[in-house]
Amino acid sequence: MRRLSWLWPLLLPALSAAAEPVTVFYIEKPPYYHSEQGEPTGFLLERTRAIFSKAGIGVHFEARPAKRIQMEFQLGREPACSVGWFKTAQRSRYAWFSRAIHRDAPMVVLTRNTLREQIKAYASLTALLSSPLRLGLIDGFSYGELDALLARTSRSNITAAPTQSVRMLAAERIDYTLIDERELPYILAEADLRDARLAQLNMPDIPPGQLRYLMCSKEFDQRLQERLDQAILALGVEPE
Repeated sequence: MRRLSWLWPLLLPALSAAAEPVTVFYIEKPPYYHSEQGEPTGFLLERTRAIFSKAGIGVHFEARPAKRIQMEFQLGREPACSVGWFKTAQRSRYAWFSRAIHRDAPMVVLTRNTLREQIKAYASLTALLSSPLRLGLIDGFSYGELDALLARTSRSNITAAPTQSVRMLAAERIDYTLIDERELPYILAEADLRDARLAQLNMPDIPPGQLRYLMCSKEFDQRLQERLDQAILALGVEPE
């Protein structure tokens, strides 16, 4: 036993890193991750829970606004992670990204029923963006491969959550927006617009849905990063 005593200084950091629960932030974005009766839930949050469990890492979930999560990571105060982020060059400067854990469905155009045929007359999203119809987009939100195209487009920048863009659409303050089809039923319920006369349209040039990742602060231990990636592989949740 005495001959093994020299190993303890090397083993203790790894053991303590694995033993301390890691804070994982999430935003309120049902059905991906959200709070239900004060408890964290959602299919991607549960997938994240399984990944951390497989990696042997304790976890504590905490809801926070997206901008505050990014600020925390930029300040680098503590090792922490967050679930479901799109990977961008800007975010990669202050955060580490795991292997992908999910791919979204392609976004859809959401409009009012009264504008459905008018919008269908445009053969593509590119053509629609050149029309006089008013587009509303969430300010600071990444639309993935569409970001470069949308940056050159005149639109209303909506600083609130997606719920506000749907309210503005129903109130005829904008004519169309881009929306996550899977998220839409929850947005309509929150905005009390389940009976609103809205239409979803697919466009041929809207690219495949974005990949989502676990995003962790640079202070998150590299050995734990490797264990998360190994767990993602072992669970087979990485999209093709």
